[in-house]
Amino acid sequence: MGLKGGETGVKAQFKSLMRSDFLRFETLVELRDAVIQQDDTDLTLPSKRDQTVVFMDGNVLMMSVPEAVGTLDAFSNIIYKYVRDAVRAGAVVVVVFDEPQHLTNAKKEEQARRDTSRALRTVTTSADMQTCPLSDDFTREQLKQLPDVHILKTNRACRLRFYDEVVKMVFERIAENMEKWNAAGHNAGVFVLDGVEARGCDRPPTEPRETTMVGTDDAVVEALCRDVPIGEGDIKLTALENRVRHLVGEKHSAFEKIQLAITSTTDTDSFAIMLLDVAKRRVSPYDASLHSIFCMREPPSKRAREVDPDVKASFLCCDVVRLEAHIQEHLWSKSSATTPTPEQMLHAMTAFTSAAAICGCDFTLDGLKGARFDHFWESIPQFVASEPQALAQFGAVHSTDATVARQAVKGLYRVCVNASAHMETKPRYKKQAQTVSEVSDTLLLRAVWTASYWSLNEHTADTEWGFQPVLRTPDGQQ
Repeated sequence: MGLKGGETGVKAQFKSLMRSDFLRFETLVELRDAVIQQDDTDLTLPSKRDQTVVFMDGNVLMMSVPEAVGTLDAFSNIIYKYVRDAVRAGAVVVVVFDEPQHLTNAKKEEQARRDTSRALRTVTTSADMQTCPLSDDFTREQLKQLPDVHILKTNRACRLRFYDEVVKMVFERIAENMEKWNAAGHNAGVFVLDGVEARGCDRPPTEPRETTMVGTDDAVVEALCRDVPIGEGDIKLTALENRVRHLVGEKHSAFEKIQLAITSTTDTDSFAIMLLDVAKRRVSPYDASLHSIFCMREPPSKRAREVDPDVKASFLCCDVVRLEAHIQEHLWSKSSATTPTPEQMLHAMTAFTSAAAICGCDFTLDGLKGARFDHFWESIPQFVASEPQALAQFGAVHSTDATVARQAVKGLYRVCVNASAHMETKPRYKKQAQTVSEVSDTLLLRAVWTASYWSLNEHTADTEWGFQPVLRTPDGQQ
């Protein structure tokens, strides 16, 4: 999921070109201790844990459980360990999940396409073989009898009920431990689930699934709750981080000590979402600052496993503010103008993320044929330097008026023209250069919509934006 990968993709290029912005840690505790520098012997200072909040993508956690872990208890135990490690790192831990009933039509279209692709790859070995052995009203006992719970993930309705039950089990276990820690005089912290059906398998089959936010501290849940629902977990992560910024500025009792926000997910869309957020905060700063780290849990490489068979997964971590600053340096490297304004820097970052979208992401299908992110990376400084009017058009992306926002399409077209001209200078890329210069209006619209969505400014993903209607029920079934 996320931005188009490969050696020429966004993540690989960032790691290659801006290595100083990335570090690897075995645990979130090690990451936290490396970021928060203070005298640990000074007991007048709040602990590093008390200064840290951890946001985790629940969907990523669920998908990261090894296929060999088949039973419900073993599966939930893996998730418990992930959460326990996060609780060790931060005093507040929030695990977020998608809310299908609130997902944008663009995400539903992408899910439908993924489901179709998965169905085409499924091999039926016998007529009586079922893809999902349970209906979507199973009990915990039925789950416990299942030898391989992973098979439930192939059916969206079953998957949701399964996930709800797993996190319910994890929540009960964490809450019980926190109660004991508090009773012993320790600060156990707070654990929050965002976007779950708290009843799990206890939800009667006749009642609809109702997602909510639950936590071990009602005051914290109330402080984090929002009036407008957010469907996708990736967007929630940044929205919650900014909510904490606001609460830190208000000196809320549960957040006044927080200085570090760790966001853990493997979805590379978060690069664009968080980079845009940094640029937006430059235009409209919060009253309080919060150090933001984006970390991706990655399995060891094949070479690392050959050297050490017992090597474990680790976190590739990125200081988002540093990364954004270095990208801005690159974007303005050919400009002869004086220091750009915060608004101009936001326009440049919006152009940059729009270019990343058009090269391929969940919402632009396979992206523009012939387009490579590294070519756009090389060409976009010339666009920023030579086409100030086109650059300014990217300010429209942040308008809540869809008609106004679509005007940014003109700016993105000029980005493509500049990329095409740059590709013309490379051997063996003449044909691809022509394809990039002939980019369709539909793809331009979808890429601009995506940049707006990443900027937490969601428009209805309708035919005006190049999307097709997708008929799905609220639980995600076609």
